[in-house]
Amino acid sequence: MSVLEGILAFTRGYLTYVAAGALIVLLAGCSGAAQPAAQHFMPSALHPPSSGSGGDLLYISDAGTNKVYVFSYPDGALVQTLSGFQDPLHECSDAAGNVFIVNTGKSEILEYAHGGDTPIAALRDAKQFPVDCAVDPVTHDLAVTNYGQKRSQLGSVSIYAKSKGTPKKHRDPATIAYLFCTYDNKGNLFVTGLDYKYNLVFLELPQGKSAFVKIALKQAFLGWGGVQWDGQNITIGDGASTVYRFAIQNQTAKKVGVVQLTGAVNVASYWLDGDQLIGPDGPNGGNHDVGVWSYPAGGQAVATVKGSFQNPSGVTISVAGSH
Repeated sequence: MSVLEGILAFTRGYLTYVAAGALIVLLAGCSGAAQPAAQHFMPSALHPPSSGSGGDLLYISDAGTNKVYVFSYPDGALVQTLSGFQDPLHECSDAAGNVFIVNTGKSEILEYAHGGDTPIAALRDAKQFPVDCAVDPVTHDLAVTNYGQKRSQLGSVSIYAKSKGTPKKHRDPATIAYLFCTYDNKGNLFVTGLDYKYNLVFLELPQGKSAFVKIALKQAFLGWGGVQWDGQNITIGDGASTVYRFAIQNQTAKKVGVVQLTGAVNVASYWLDGDQLIGPDGPNGGNHDVGVWSYPAGGQAVATVKGSFQNPSGVTISVAGSH
């Protein structure tokens, strides 16, 4: 693990700064010693391939090894290991199969073509530490959540038009840092963040607008976890083992379901793929592997991706055949 300028350690709602070098955001604590190497696998029965899905890839970033591991999906064979990162955290992908990796320690987002071994673009995120990303299915814009690089600097949501160029930065006046994000099918952006007292806030940036709208969220969370659109509802994780489903109506999030990830310890980020939830179970007593659960049923994991992970931190799926 590199020397850190600040470790933002999230443990049941408390934010702790630790001294200095490059930044890493672990969203559930900081990983300790490396885990022993193990065979990478995912049972082929995990999710029978649908028509045209051959060649899909599962990307797993590991902020402990500074690598991104690429597996065939759904059978789970390790096909590629990408290196050269500095604290890679979370990931997202677009409909064309392009993968965006948040390279936090370098304040950049690296774009890879499906199965590519070198970046096809490097998007700078000046004076920010990027955390999470999402691609607008309507405009193809890329949204990136950020912390400021210093305590005196505010975070932002950087939006890159058509996933290119210099971003436009969006801020909410009551929010100091921005955690996770997702778009719905209409191009509305949903973001979790922290106010000046480090309370969780839930925001929406409606399609075509430039100002955030606060969404009332009457739910207590153990910690701060990922945000994903499931096709009907917004889901928010608690950073541990529970994912909540919300219907958004009249600037209010109404809870419509709870997904319990049995056996999970620290699932911060996750990716939804139809009837499956895939999430790294990372630091602070986590299993240091990536679990796959039925969605929205939850329960025990139906499969596990194991490897020489030290701190698996983000996942996404790149769909083949879209280029």
